[in-house]
Amino acid sequence: MSEPEREQRLVFGEIAEQYDAYRPSYPDALFDAVVDFGDLHAGDRALEIGAGTGKATGGFVARGLDVHALEPSPGMAALLRAKGVETEEVLFESWSPPAGGYRLVYAAQAWHWVGGGDRYEKVAAALAPGGTVALFWNKGREWTGPLGVDNDAVYAQQAPEMTGANQWQLEWVRDGLAACDAFEPPVKRTVTWNCSYTRDEWTQLLGTHSDHRILPAEQRSRLHSAVGDVIDRHGGRVDVVYDVELYLSRRV
Repeated sequence: MSEPEREQRLVFGEIAEQYDAYRPSYPDALFDAVVDFGDLHAGDRALEIGAGTGKATGGFVARGLDVHALEPSPGMAALLRAKGVETEEVLFESWSPPAGGYRLVYAAQAWHWVGGGDRYEKVAAALAPGGTVALFWNKGREWTGPLGVDNDAVYAQQAPEMTGANQWQLEWVRDGLAACDAFEPPVKRTVTWNCSYTRDEWTQLLGTHSDHRILPAEQRSRLHSAVGDVIDRHGGRVDVVYDVELYLSRRV
């Protein structure tokens, strides 16, 4: 029997605890860059769009911001509430913002899932005058050398539909902010950091990626097993360089 059709942007709720355990967070320099740009202070209100289980939320809470989170997945929202974060179980597209209610509106690894031709205007409506929008993504660099060659060969064999597609061209974010009259010209910044993974940690992380989640279960299992074998052949551990691509602007 075939698996029921699922909406890709909502599959994360299927593995909320796995997501929370294995998805990377963000370096301190990322949070500091946003706080400095927005001249934010303890007690300022912040809105997070697509908060997930709080991989970015904690960094802003630790800096004293009063975060209100939007997360449509019941499973992920439950984990976020358990961490003491005020959470609404709703899509941003369906949410009615209080006018000018926030000093910061941000989305971490989530803005590309948000629909609606007026999404930038809706963010602006939620911001106080001079308030900051911050949209950012962790982007892992491709593996190179023999490890990269072997890994690419596994994907070509086990999941050819996933090869050749570059999902990380994000200039559309800057273009969208620039086209919205409610925002100042946007600024792009990059924060680079590193993380190391064992075979199990990496394959568990892959299992939280939507393009992997959407694969049929048997194909996903074969792919992850083969990727794990590649890691074992190359020492049992992989180092990943992440570039956090950050887009910032202020409401005029």
